Amino acid sequence: MVPGAVLPLLLILIAVTAGLALQTPIGWVVAAGIAAALSGFARMAAGPWLAAAVLVVMLLAAEPTLWHTAAVILAVHLLHVLGSLALVVPLRSRIALRALRPTAIRFLLVELVAQAVGAGATLLPVIGGLPIAGLAAAAAVLVLALVGVRMLAQRGPESFAVPRRPVRASARRADVGGPS
Repeated sequence: MVPGAVLPLLLILIAVTAGLALQTPIGWVVAAGIAAALSGFARMAAGPWLAAAVLVVMLLAAEPTLWHTAAVILAVHLLHVLGSLALVVPLRSRIALRALRPTAIRFLLVELVAQAVGAGATLLPVIGGLPIAGLAAAAAVLVLALVGVRMLAQRGPESFAVPRRPVRASARRADVGGPS
């Protein structure tokens, strides 16, 4: 059993440690730590995600290496998972570690895929100052938007209507819309 107050402390520790690993100015590290602290002690919902955004900005400002990318992917994922838990676990409660097993398994599976994609994106060549991964991501967003627009145009608003079941004549007479 672990106290619920450990979650906010872990959020701060993860944000600050990842910031220090990127070797960026200390102001950015402090900003990430403060953002992470907001979630636990001020119970602000967006704290871990603000810390994750600060870490991503720090990654963009730091020297691009495979290790920096891997560290930020791990830290952002941990901030997301622990931040979600911190929102629902009261500070004075106790957490049974066995109850976190399904969450830990999902975390590891997603982390394996995310680290592989991050490593692949880091190792792609750069053309004219733009990484191929950035161009591929922009193309994927464009294709997704076009497919979504086409699907909506093809089906129209009636595709969202709730189908109605036919009502028997005897049931129609009995339904007066009020309490029985």
